[in-house]
Amino acid sequence: MFDEKAARIFEYIYKRLDEVQDEEIARELGLKLNEVRRILYALSEQGFVSYRRVRDKNTGWYTYYWRVRKDEILSLIQSRKKVVLSKLKLRLQAEETNTFYECPTDGTRYTFDEALENEFRCPRCGSQLVYADNSNIIRVLKKYINILERELSGKK
Repeated sequence: MFDEKAARIFEYIYKRLDEVQDEEIARELGLKLNEVRRILYALSEQGFVSYRRVRDKNTGWYTYYWRVRKDEILSLIQSRKKVVLSKLKLRLQAEETNTFYECPTDGTRYTFDEALENEFRCPRCGSQLVYADNSNIIRVLKKYINILERELSGKK
């Protein structure tokens, strides 16, 4: 869901017993403050972290104190897994019910119907489209669907 920087920020906050300011996170991790704030807001939107805002009476500026929502983490992860599982199942259904052709130049994939509409020529570059074997994609999708279903059911 998030990149390596977001993971580092999350881990830094998670290991803390108390709240932490965004300025401290930026300084300790050697990141730009604006980047840290952007990532913190994204983590907050997803429910992984929360903040407390305090206004300085002299300057009028706000200071934000961030913390991980440790009590919500497991349910958030379970919820995300369910969403991912649903999307993987939809993709698997599309892969199993369609035949695909691809452009050998740029790798763009087209369904049989799309390829037929374009007379089996790439609409971008005009190259002859070739049959794309998606059996490996189907195998990988089934593997990850199986893993997520086991995890969500509590089985190892």
